[in-house]
Amino acid sequence: MSMRQPPFHYAWVIIGLSVLLYLAGGSITQAFGVVIIPLQEQRGWSQGSITLAYGISAVVSAGLSPLTGIATDRYGGRVVLWIGVAAFFIGTVISAVATEVWHIWVSYGFFLGITHSSMNVALITTATYWFKQKLGIGVGLLQFSQGIGPAGTTLLIGILLESYDWRVAFWVLGIGCGITMSLIVWFFRSKPSDVGLDPYGDSVVTYETQDFPPQIQKIREKVRASRVQATSSFWKLVLVHYLGCVSHAIVIVYIIPIAMMSGVSPVAAAGVLSTLSLVSGLTRFTTPVIADYLGPRGTMAVMFVLQGLPVMMLFWIEGSLSFYIFAVIFGIGYGGEGSAFPIINRRYYGEGSLGRSFGWQLCGAMLGMATGGWIGGVMFGIFGDYVLTIAMSVATSLAGAVVILSMQRTNKIIIEDWEDYLPIEAKSMRNLKNFDS
Repeated sequence: MSMRQPPFHYAWVIIGLSVLLYLAGGSITQAFGVVIIPLQEQRGWSQGSITLAYGISAVVSAGLSPLTGIATDRYGGRVVLWIGVAAFFIGTVISAVATEVWHIWVSYGFFLGITHSSMNVALITTATYWFKQKLGIGVGLLQFSQGIGPAGTTLLIGILLESYDWRVAFWVLGIGCGITMSLIVWFFRSKPSDVGLDPYGDSVVTYETQDFPPQIQKIREKVRASRVQATSSFWKLVLVHYLGCVSHAIVIVYIIPIAMMSGVSPVAAAGVLSTLSLVSGLTRFTTPVIADYLGPRGTMAVMFVLQGLPVMMLFWIEGSLSFYIFAVIFGIGYGGEGSAFPIINRRYYGEGSLGRSFGWQLCGAMLGMATGGWIGGVMFGIFGDYVLTIAMSVATSLAGAVVILSMQRTNKIIIEDWEDYLPIEAKSMRNLKNFDS
């Protein structure tokens, strides 16, 4: 007997709520570039010490992501999101009253790192629970919000810092965005069964969706996760995430300082970051859809190349117009670089719990963000320019494309036999029938 399927499925409401979470402040760590120069000028702190906060945030998010994935599988995305909202409010409030650079390490680094991990893992994992069909469109809309979220947040922080001081800007963010995010999470639901529904596109109960007692379900999730992590493709996806994020972290953190060193005004420089984020929103939406139809492996490789090659423009461009042209070109590859990961995971590992897998892959991503986001400040302190930093961005993107092309094809599930590793009491009815035959 199947659960009900309404004319308008609540899965689309979940995607809409996820989009609003990103717009309301869930992507605040990706707007970090806009605060570097104001902190340097107002507080006299070095770029290396300021960007260490970004590195700490990425490391915290990386370390927590596998645990966040396990928590999402076990307790549901809604619980994890509440933790993320609480951390957001604490982090922005501490930022508002910060007087020493280590306060920013704690606020932006630790607490907003928790927010980033909670939002990214919980929202992507929850989307895979809600969709059996049209996952590409659902994920595309979600990834689109990850593009436009930083664009809105960057402009908002830039305008607040231009009009008021640091403290007022972050009090506004903490109270206004914190309340908004809380209201959104209130209506959020972790799984279709929480509201008596099947996943979108699934109108009948299958053996894969049969209910198991909690203890048996934990055994199944643990064994399935171990089989996923035993494949070479799993660890290559972690590496690919790392390389891609090193590349674009360099750009999104340092494009504003690079532009301002070329004579671009602070507001115009913030607009460059907002522009590339907005453009990336388009390919964040279209890339999962294309990957769903044409295959994620080739699609991802193309996007990595399109992310890496335009960065070479930063070696010679000057003036606002040139930087805005760069933002448009770079935004195309940047948006598509990471948005097909849920599709390639579904192709490799089929339907089922993927929170742990996404958690490990996001761990690789955030270590990449930490590396790229921090290393540029260090290199600037040593050499006084961003030449080697720009070269590193190009090289890591192209290396990611090479790793993707070395992976298995995506025309079949690579862990079809995972239930063979379960104890007999944890096997599904279908597996038992196959075993008997």
